[in-house]
Amino acid sequence: MSFSELLDRYTDKKGRGMQLGMVCQVESFNADTMRADVLPLVREKNELDEVSNYPVIPGVPVQYVQIGQNCYIKPFYQRGDLVWVGFSTFDISNSLAGGGRKQEVRPDSKIFGLENACLLGRIAEQGWSEPENMIKFEDGKLTLKVGSTELSIGSDGIEVTGDITVDGEVAGDVVYETGLSASGSSEGGLSIGEIKAKFNAHTHSGVTVGAGTTGPPPSSSQMS
Repeated sequence: MSFSELLDRYTDKKGRGMQLGMVCQVESFNADTMRADVLPLVREKNELDEVSNYPVIPGVPVQYVQIGQNCYIKPFYQRGDLVWVGFSTFDISNSLAGGGRKQEVRPDSKIFGLENACLLGRIAEQGWSEPENMIKFEDGKLTLKVGSTELSIGSDGIEVTGDITVDGEVAGDVVYETGLSASGSSEGGLSIGEIKAKFNAHTHSGVTVGAGTTGPPPSSSQMS
């Protein structure tokens, strides 16, 4: 073996101890503490063909997303989920304690260790298909999909696929017959408020103003 080959092997061996990221499988997830136990899907074989598996990494902090002031998207994982896990350059224990605490590092501090992992998110395996439940933005529409029910919001309005149950009042009078406008013309329909106003203002011609009663409807024998 040449010196260059020996040097390459040495640097490769040292570099293998620095974990930047890897595919893992969720073993357990605690939604209250946002911590997960993950199993790296890696096993190593040495020069003697002896195989060793990576250990389960316990208590890995889980990343979540902030989308506005005091507004967050919280993920949920279950056993068997395929995820991407990244590893901090330095120890993260002090930094995660909060309060702006800094992590002290030294020239001989270990870097990219398995103990400094963070679960970054799900990763799509080969043959991935769209999940039954998800939020997505495609074709100019924001869609919330839960099973066969979908709520889509786009520039042309809101579309719901599935049954609707309303608990409480529905305000406004902007419900229109499908395909018709609110113009009240021959091309358009009327809003609920417009229908109500027209009904209240409706009168019959040829009716004498004043108190009175109408007789019962004619029987079938009278009509024959």
